[in-house]
Amino acid sequence: MRHPELLLLPVFMLLDYYLTIIGAALNEKGYAKYIAMQHYEMNPAWQKQIAQKKWFNPRHLSLTLLFSLIFVLLVEVVLPDPPFAPLDSLLTPFLMGFLLVLFASVLGRHVSNILVFRSVLRDPGGISGHVDIEHGLMLSWSLYQYFAVLLPLALVAAFVPHPFVLGGLTGALSLILTHYKWLRKQQKRAKLEQAPPPPPPPEPDTY
Repeated sequence: MRHPELLLLPVFMLLDYYLTIIGAALNEKGYAKYIAMQHYEMNPAWQKQIAQKKWFNPRHLSLTLLFSLIFVLLVEVVLPDPPFAPLDSLLTPFLMGFLLVLFASVLGRHVSNILVFRSVLRDPGGISGHVDIEHGLMLSWSLYQYFAVLLPLALVAAFVPHPFVLGGLTGALSLILTHYKWLRKQQKRAKLEQAPPPPPPPEPDTY
């Protein structure tokens, strides 16, 4: 295997899912008493499973296996072939940077959340009051926090424009764009829910 680091991809994908469940459980134990969120999971595709603390998720396991196999075949079989061989040295590190930096950024957020929730459980006297946060605002905050990854990578890419770094920069940017897409859908949904109901149809004339 030319790139054994590809084996990190399924590991990162599984960690993403299970660290989300751990974070959601810790959040409910203490943090949610003070700061309540409509959804802990930002991705609408997994909100129901995370809310249910569904440890065995065949759909996620299938997608992890399929996604990993596609990229292993792409990097190990397709790109080394003669038609793509001249691009292999550029595309392979770009894809590796994209995937690994993307998931490492997400995992970093999970670890940060878990540490925050644990600190609240250890010292509940350090926080008081109660705040309810609408899901659209949570999506905005989550989006903004990824700039802490994007901006340093942009600086590194400006001085070291290696394909791996450029792929990582693209991965960080894709996280922001994905959050923006979720945010726009949430805003549209909120507007529909807040819209006044249509007026009732007029009563038919009776004679």
